[in-house]
Amino acid sequence: MIALPPDIERIVDAVYPLPRQAAAAQLAALERPLFFLGTLEQLAALLLFYYAGGAALLRTRLQRTLSATWSVAASFAVCLVLGITLIEAPVSWLAGFALLHRFGLSREAGLTWLGDFALETALSCVVAAFLAGLLFAAMGRWKRRWPFVAAIAAAPLIVFGNAIYPVYVAPLFNHYTALPPSRLTHAILSLASHEGINASAVYEYDMSRQTTTDNAYVAGIGRTERIAVGDNLLRDLRPDEILYVLAHEMGHYKLGHLWIGTLYGWIGCALAIAVVAWLGDLLAGRCASVCALNDPAALALIAAILSAYALLGMPIGNRLSRGIESAADLYAATHTHLGQAGIRAFARLGANDLTPLHPQAAVVWFFYTHPPLDERIMTAARYAAHAADESLFRPPCLLRAQDRCADHHTSSSILAKARSRAPRRSITLSMRAQWSQ
Repeated sequence: MIALPPDIERIVDAVYPLPRQAAAAQLAALERPLFFLGTLEQLAALLLFYYAGGAALLRTRLQRTLSATWSVAASFAVCLVLGITLIEAPVSWLAGFALLHRFGLSREAGLTWLGDFALETALSCVVAAFLAGLLFAAMGRWKRRWPFVAAIAAAPLIVFGNAIYPVYVAPLFNHYTALPPSRLTHAILSLASHEGINASAVYEYDMSRQTTTDNAYVAGIGRTERIAVGDNLLRDLRPDEILYVLAHEMGHYKLGHLWIGTLYGWIGCALAIAVVAWLGDLLAGRCASVCALNDPAALALIAAILSAYALLGMPIGNRLSRGIESAADLYAATHTHLGQAGIRAFARLGANDLTPLHPQAAVVWFFYTHPPLDERIMTAARYAAHAADESLFRPPCLLRAQDRCADHHTSSSILAKARSRAPRRSITLSMRAQWSQ
């Protein structure tokens, strides 16, 4: 927990009122138990299904109509996804629909939520069938070396997924349209050009159909690069705050975070494959109806191992993610000339998304993929008065006169409070770094 200096605290409280901060704490207290309930429910269901003989029974029935092992495994994976989805549906509804409506974070109709839920399930079935088929085909061909083959194959699959997501997956859930020419659009594209990002358009997507929270992102590789801004964010934030948000996202590209994240993801996948190969071999034979890990029925055990691996590995993965996001925060703070826009942007995002302002250290350690909100606000505050640096990006005619005057009036006091905490050297591009947690 970071204590905000009085000047900064007044700015934050004006944008993020105390009643909203209290509501954020209440929401977090309800969400955390639901997360553990869903995870443990999934793990228990998979182990029970495997050791009680249900997995072997399903495999036997599939083998009556399918001859190839890889096709049996692919079909088994689809059945597994559908079964787990059905078991977890009540928790998914509570966490993804009921709680959001209770706290005013969504106005999505029930049928719309069910449609998105069904679409997500269908995509999960396709991905699970594809990966299970590949895995068991590799097991059949390389009986001892399949873990090495699977680990190597994971790298291009992860890159491919990152490339196609903004163009082929995201539009399945939202409608994307190019922003019409405006001062804000021009400022965003100017910032992208200033940062060396090849983008000819800014896309708005109808995030409001699912939630009232805010988001923006830059994603894709090469020709699939896309700057996307949620319609909620365009409505809720001031233009200079929107630009600060986009500077953070563009920082991910300039710092190579797409590739760093891909590397982290591949290392995590390779370790998961090694754990499955080692632990799966030890446990698979302990079920009387399953002979080995290359039995399609063992997919239930593999899924249970991966579920436990993901849970235990969350603190490590989230720590790496916070490093990436922290570097992107620093990039936005040190590469823009927007006064206190970053402070207001973080505070407004926290208020709109009900992100706790001062989360407990243990909660940050386990759950947070981004730095805590108070830390992000202080990062923006430390660099809020770096206006004299001519290398910083200056938005062309973006801010209203009163906004500029307000920023100028407060920036000197902010810097005075934060200077003692500011690093003496500028950010290095080698540092590793969703907008709000």
